[in-house]
Amino acid sequence: MAGRAYGRRSSRPARELVRRILVVTEGMLTERQYVEGLNSFLRSKGATAVVKSVPVGKDPLKVVQKCVEKRDEAAKSGKEYEFCVCLVDVDQHDALPAACQLAASESIVLLISNLKFEVWLRWHAENKRSAMTSSQLDELTNRLGLVKNKSLSSGFPFHAVHGACKVARTSDPGMEAGRVGPDPSSAMPILVDLMLASGNK
Repeated sequence: MAGRAYGRRSSRPARELVRRILVVTEGMLTERQYVEGLNSFLRSKGATAVVKSVPVGKDPLKVVQKCVEKRDEAAKSGKEYEFCVCLVDVDQHDALPAACQLAASESIVLLISNLKFEVWLRWHAENKRSAMTSSQLDELTNRLGLVKNKSLSSGFPFHAVHGACKVARTSDPGMEAGRVGPDPSSAMPILVDLMLASGNK
C-alpha cells in the first residue's frame, strides 16, 4: 500500500508542465553556481532554470543583448523559454539605463543587485542591511563562509533562501524587475518566485 502511495512516477506533474527559465548572468562563476545550486534545491517546485554565463565583461547592456540572442535561438529550435532573466550588478555601469530599456522592450526580466550580487548572498547568512563597498562585500562573504575566491562554498546554505527573500523585500519594499533599488538591495526574490512557479504567468 505504501509503495503504491509514494512510489508511483505518475503522481508527479507531467514534464510539459515544468516551466523553463533562461537565466543569463554577467558573472562567470558565482552567479552561475548559485542559480544552479538553487535550481537543484528547488527542483521539485515546478520550474527548471537553464543558466548561461556570457563572457561580455561587466556590461549589462551586452548581457541583455546576449539573452535576447539565446532566447531567439532556442525558439527557432523549438525549445522556447517561458521566462528569460538577466542578473546584473549596479557597480558603476553607465550602460545600465540602456539595459533596462532593452529588457523592457524585449520582455526580459532584468534583476539588478545593488551594489552587487554578493549583497544577496550575504542575506543567506545574516539579516543586516548596511551599505558596503565592493571589497567589503567580498571580505564579508568570505568571512561568512559563503564564497571563496569568487567560487560559491560547497556548503552554501540554500535552505536559507526564504529568509534572504524576506530581508531583500524589507530592504526594498518597491522591488520590481528593471529597477535599481536602494543600496543595499537585490531583486533576486523575483527569480525565486519564478522558480517556485508562483510568479505571474
